[in-house]
Amino acid sequence: MTNSINQPWAISDEFRTRYGNTWADLDFVVESKISAENFKTDPMNCTIGYLNVFNQRIKMRYKDLISYSKSVSTFAGNVYANRPGKDVTFPVEIKGQTLVLRKHEIGKLAQTLSDALEVSMRSYELGLYL
Repeated sequence: MTNSINQPWAISDEFRTRYGNTWADLDFVVESKISAENFKTDPMNCTIGYLNVFNQRIKMRYKDLISYSKSVSTFAGNVYANRPGKDVTFPVEIKGQTLVLRKHEIGKLAQTLSDALEVSMRSYELGLYL
């Protein structure tokens, strides 16, 4: 599991109890080595990896990662601006699947997608030179 963005196995029981299992287990796993070869023919449809949330694997292509990273980040900003209570849930739709998440889980989802997008871009840039 070295291709994990959040490394959920390293989250302590204290944080797992405080934020919940959904927050602790949320992760993006990069499927394979990202290089210039992957992006050569059709870069936007290149499979990057999958999002792990609620024990579901949601496969993400590069264009999905760009789109959902922006939309979830905007949604998270709006949620935090409204200052809802800790237990208020919000529906978030990703690739046709509706996820019902609390505000701190939405924040972590936004950060995870943003980190996954940055990792994929950096891996591609390094792949051009190696």
